[in-house]
Amino acid sequence: MNAISFRSATSGDLDDLIRLEKAVERTLPSRDIFATDEKSFYAPIVRGAGHILLAFDAERRLAGASVIRYPSPEDPENLGRSVSLPAERLLAVRHLESVFVRPDMQGKRLAERLVRENMRLTAGSGRTISMATVWPGNAASLKLHLRLGLFIRAFAFKYGGKPRFILMNEGRPDNEATPILVDAMDLERHRALLNSSMLGVVVHPAAKTFLIEYRPLLPA
Repeated sequence: MNAISFRSATSGDLDDLIRLEKAVERTLPSRDIFATDEKSFYAPIVRGAGHILLAFDAERRLAGASVIRYPSPEDPENLGRSVSLPAERLLAVRHLESVFVRPDMQGKRLAERLVRENMRLTAGSGRTISMATVWPGNAASLKLHLRLGLFIRAFAFKYGGKPRFILMNEGRPDNEATPILVDAMDLERHRALLNSSMLGVVVHPAAKTFLIEYRPLLPA
């Protein structure tokens, strides 16, 4: 991993970015896991509506990418709306839109390195509220975002009706309370707990699936 290098994407990188994204998608067991985007989605981001960080291997081949987008307060897809942020705080939201890594480079925590570095590079943007969406069955992505300091805060159907957790880096769990464990794909139970001001905080392995630990949200 020492040979990995990073740089910001430009408009000239977008075709390679799309090819990598499609290659990753072809390896996935379910298309619910990862919502791909088109060049038209990425073009405004490299022009300033966010930041795309690329990773390259020792042969200077594209190995991965992290995409962070700055949604406008008026954007109906601004994830802050899903957790009822007041209008004046929507401008502080940044979306951790996606991170994808070339199949032969997976399992080396490159995805986490990419997102952490991209978050560091965008820290001065004023976008202090980090938010992301994750398919409930994607344990690896959930673990990654929880390690990054986000919590599961809401549930919604996105990207043409696909179930998604909505995660955010704000909120404090009550670590003294008794935890509640829920099967990853028990969507109705997740919705009920999230609607009652619970936070998803930890992923636990279980036979044939995994469990998500919930704790109450402490008052601000």
